[in-house]
Amino acid sequence: MGTLQQAAQTNLHAGQTPRPNHVVINPITIVGALIACVGLGGAGFALVAGFLDEDPSAVKGILGYVVMPNVALLGVLVMAAGVLRGAWRAARAAAAAGESRAVRIDVGGLRQLFGIAAFAGIAVGSLLVLGGTAYRGIEFTESTTFCGTCHTVMQPQVEAHLTAPHAEVECAKCHVAYRASPLGPNVTAYVNSKIGGMRQMLAVMTDSYDRPVRAPASAIPDTNHTCQGCHPAGKDYGVVLREYNEYATDDANTRHPRLLAFNVDTGSAQSANTSGFPVHWHATAKLYYTATNASRSTISWVGVEGADGGLEQWTNPKVPLAAGEPAASQRQLMSCIDCHNRVGHLIPSPDALVDDALEHGRIDRTLPYVKREAVSLLGGTGGGANPDVLAADFSRSGWFDQLAKFYADNYPEIAATRQPEIRNAIDELQKISKQILYPDMKADWLTYPDNLSHNLPAGIKTSAGQDTPGCFRCHGTLVNVKTGQMLPGTMGGEGCLACHAVSAGSGTIVGPVDPTKTQTCSYCHVTIEQQALGMAIQTSSDASAPDTEGFHNP
Repeated sequence: MGTLQQAAQTNLHAGQTPRPNHVVINPITIVGALIACVGLGGAGFALVAGFLDEDPSAVKGILGYVVMPNVALLGVLVMAAGVLRGAWRAARAAAAAGESRAVRIDVGGLRQLFGIAAFAGIAVGSLLVLGGTAYRGIEFTESTTFCGTCHTVMQPQVEAHLTAPHAEVECAKCHVAYRASPLGPNVTAYVNSKIGGMRQMLAVMTDSYDRPVRAPASAIPDTNHTCQGCHPAGKDYGVVLREYNEYATDDANTRHPRLLAFNVDTGSAQSANTSGFPVHWHATAKLYYTATNASRSTISWVGVEGADGGLEQWTNPKVPLAAGEPAASQRQLMSCIDCHNRVGHLIPSPDALVDDALEHGRIDRTLPYVKREAVSLLGGTGGGANPDVLAADFSRSGWFDQLAKFYADNYPEIAATRQPEIRNAIDELQKISKQILYPDMKADWLTYPDNLSHNLPAGIKTSAGQDTPGCFRCHGTLVNVKTGQMLPGTMGGEGCLACHAVSAGSGTIVGPVDPTKTQTCSYCHVTIEQQALGMAIQTSSDASAPDTEGFHNP
């Protein structure tokens, strides 16, 4: 005879009513309640703090919106397990006493009533807090803070994003959709992003991710759901002015300011503001292309659909192409990302960062040849860069101190009298080295080519990486199938550099070529006469007003 049955019979023989096992209050439910209270308190605090701090740190966000809600849920599950175990024991006791196995919860006593109320209160409170933290958790997992928690893996992308024009835009608005939620618009994109996120998290946990992280163009979402959420295709951007301040590699580090205008406009084929095809026409026209590689840096065929539905075709004479038009499955409709492919994560080049340091006085521009020597020490010269070689160089003791040695060997007087300026330049180069190279991810400024530019000839190039084809993937490369005419808008000959070539010590070269010819930079850019616009390029306090000889109306 079982122990429970013997105890029940003993109590009955003694004339006592057996005390039923309490279903709700038992050691297991008490432990579960304590666990749930800890999670409930932590998640509730995070929920309240979240409304006061819209951008919590990664640690706060993960603890408050991920860990603590799961602790509260675990506590509720433990409590439920305790109730089930209590019910099972009560049923066994009833069976031993020869009574019905049905579980009866007596609410007549204060102890029983307190247990039921406590269980219900903790359970309902946990579910309410879980609902609130789930909402905030979804928001948090789409933030830049959360995406950057994998420090080593995403460091190149996060640091480049923080200095990019879209630094204030959350990752999900570009990598998922401008508006996406589990119950709202773009549900498919949202679910796919979460599935991809779990796959990426597993790769991080198992150390099986790519180095560097791949950025295939095919993985970028449709720009109708991303870019155009903020930048409508029909918006009139007019003529956009851009100021460029570059420094030559001569002894004087000659400053070359340039003011260019871009015919951005509305994207329509013809516009009242510009003649010809404005820049945004490429993303609004039915322009199809095929590429020969995953990075889409080599274009083999382009077809522009006209109003009658026919295609005006252009081909690359350097790339063999099968007879006839490419199959529809091989064509890619041109979109914003085909040019703006690194708009959110551009790793700057040594040349650009040294120019910026010279422009803002972080490197003294009066130090002879400081631009040339700085770019050289940063690995910016030559045909390319190797992240492993650069990492080894940068980690060598005294690598950037070679700048001081250069002045000691060639300009001893400057080395003796201008040590603070030289030291400041060395310190700045050490900072720049951390912006252009990420050795753990084998990534540098050459890893992800930027299509929003175009290559320069070898005689003009001052830094490795200035040979990305960009615009010239098509312009100056493709020829019309019917007429054999080259697609206009390239360089050399009648191009931009025939008028505006910049080389060490030569200044701005103004040639006799008419820049209004179609085969010139003015097909995309419009050089502006600074004085005619009533504008002045801002210079440092120690620099005189720039020469405007090179600025003219087309």
